Amino acid sequence: MKNPKNRKPYWFITVFEKLEISKPGPIDIGCKRCMGFFLNKQIALDVLHTNSTDMHEFCYDYAVLEKYYDGLLEYGAERQFFRYDKEKNGFFEIDEPDALKVWIAFSIG
Repeated sequence: MKNPKNRKPYWFITVFEKLEISKPGPIDIGCKRCMGFFLNKQIALDVLHTNSTDMHEFCYDYAVLEKYYDGLLEYGAERQFFRYDKEKNGFFEIDEPDALKVWIAFSIG
């Protein structure tokens, strides 16, 4: 459901361990964990940028922020990828890796 009426989106944060692309073969993201969700995108971004509650946990180097509405899983959800920056102690935006463009629903599904 695209842009459902009178429904607010949920912004899910999922962290994952690594991004190893081998050819041929599957993409290895290691362990992953949905850390939570927010009704406000800016709050979710602030949480990522400040590594709130130590989401990095010394092993999660990547994160994805995904927008979903309540209901069934949908294809083509808005999302943004992040990589942990040790000096800034936060997750910051990166371009979506080409190899992950075929993946959907990191947080749910």
